[in-house]
Amino acid sequence: MDMQGPLQGSDAPAVKGVNPAATLQSFGYTGREGTAAEHPAEAHCRLIKGTSDGVGSRYLMRDRSTHPSPTLATRQGRASGWFGVLCVLAVLALCVALIPDYWRIRGFPLDDAWIHAVYARSVARGDGLSYNPGVPATGETSPLWAVVLAVAHLGNADAERAVLVTKLLGFLLHALTAAGLYIAFQDSGRRWAASAALLVLVSPHLIAASLSGMEVPLATCMAVGFLLALRSERPWLYVLCGVLGPLARPEVGLFLFLLPLVVRPQPGWKPVLRRWFQAGVGVAIGGGAWALWNLHASGRPLPATFYAKVGASNQLPLLATQWAGFFRVVPELSWPGPVLAALVVVAGGVLVLRRVPPSSPERLAAGLVGAALVFCSVSQALLRQPAAQIFYVQRYLLPAIPFLLAAPPLLLGRWLEARLATRGPWLATTVAALLPLTLATGLPARLTRLENDAHNIDDLQVQGGRLLAKASPDEVVWVLDAGAPRFFGQAFVVDMVGLNTPEMLTEGAQAYLDQHPPRFIEWAQGWAAIQPDDRNTGMRAVHRFQTTTDYTVTREQALARRLLLECAPGTSGIYERAPRRWRYTCAMAPSASAPGEEHPVRLAGGRLPARQLPGTAHGG
Repeated sequence: MDMQGPLQGSDAPAVKGVNPAATLQSFGYTGREGTAAEHPAEAHCRLIKGTSDGVGSRYLMRDRSTHPSPTLATRQGRASGWFGVLCVLAVLALCVALIPDYWRIRGFPLDDAWIHAVYARSVARGDGLSYNPGVPATGETSPLWAVVLAVAHLGNADAERAVLVTKLLGFLLHALTAAGLYIAFQDSGRRWAASAALLVLVSPHLIAASLSGMEVPLATCMAVGFLLALRSERPWLYVLCGVLGPLARPEVGLFLFLLPLVVRPQPGWKPVLRRWFQAGVGVAIGGGAWALWNLHASGRPLPATFYAKVGASNQLPLLATQWAGFFRVVPELSWPGPVLAALVVVAGGVLVLRRVPPSSPERLAAGLVGAALVFCSVSQALLRQPAAQIFYVQRYLLPAIPFLLAAPPLLLGRWLEARLATRGPWLATTVAALLPLTLATGLPARLTRLENDAHNIDDLQVQGGRLLAKASPDEVVWVLDAGAPRFFGQAFVVDMVGLNTPEMLTEGAQAYLDQHPPRFIEWAQGWAAIQPDDRNTGMRAVHRFQTTTDYTVTREQALARRLLLECAPGTSGIYERAPRRWRYTCAMAPSASAPGEEHPVRLAGGRLPARQLPGTAHGG
């Protein structure tokens, strides 16, 4: 009996309570690929219910059970790949067009990026993680980032080339983050996976972070890599993630234990515990090796940043920090407050409703929202810093932002598609495209701020570092911003904050300072106070630094001005950085000429005062 003709006609009736595919299977009929043929009415119903693949109405009358041929799938994959490459190049070209000076003549928007450059250059030269040449240090909170950036410093690269390569490497990692999300979200349909990836790719704050010289793009790329590794059946791959993750940024290791709660290939707790064990093994290997290095360099198992910041800067109440972070910083970095609140409500509803399958894209997106919020909460609890809308504070939350940005297309994509299907396939595609385009409107303002921040750092820290390039390696300078002075300068640098000079965080700090008497001291109002014993001859200003544009690196405008001071040989005094005070005695053998013009410093009351501000310790 030939049943193919009447059942594949466009006017075939639908029988209530009868599954056409199941009926055909009972008669032994199969489609072209060996599966039961599907009734056109059933295909239409599936499209209206939002279970179609969103390809378009031209597929309504086809056999929906027929899978694309391998050749067609390969072509579609290549087309998606080329489309992604074109999007990346377009975004990069837009960044160059919007801030050409940032690519040609500017450095980095934080002095901390120059600290990373110092360690990367040391790795490239074979000296390991050293700050002063040949002296191991623990100021690098992202050892893996120093290894990656070492590429920019190979072959004795000059500063201009190293800076450009660093920015390009950061943007490449940012692009890989977006590509990884597209791969992870393909089950939700190509258009919604592409929308989620593009939201991350065009995010103004993530783009600015990727060009900053900081380790943020490496951290976001690692977090997405964890997500992809969880879908693999190779246990060693997740162990490797455990090894590398904390080396990219210590807090990123938290995702190793949060994401297995989101991605569960099998129900129950056994798969979760298995992944936690694999991650724990990796963290023990990578973290153990790092702890051994820290013990070797400083006698303490953790990097100096932990003791300088986490151990000393927890001054704000925990609840106040959380409130300000979630209501000010997170909405600025991801979605506006009302949109973010709606996103959290929808994600919570998906997690609570049991009728949503565990393996569905909606459940994955909801879980990623939860993991991102937990990460932000833990980061804020560790730092307890003011929720200022500046990159220095924002960067600690940015590794979680890709998950928040990518969630809406996954949560609402198929729901929207089901309601827009009757109006044509292009309407859903238009909605998917509008989301990234709307987010990208903030890019010009954010990149302008990025360029101005870098201009500030060039005026202050970089200019000071270039001035110190005339000093002798035997001379010592005490600094507060320790990146550019060490990268460009020749003098031995003592980091008074302690991030790169761990001895400053111990009880033996005074003995260490006695062994390294200063020839030069950097001073900035709000950071330190200097009181020479002889106010008439104790200090001379080598150079005064002032920003030539509005100061936007921090909200403390006093930091827009600073001095590089020269100690008179043999003079002494008190250096104070509340709550600690140290005595100094200037070096006895100055060079023949100072690296700049000397100017007398008028000391009010015999001292250079400081108003100590909370949370102003830079670095790491």
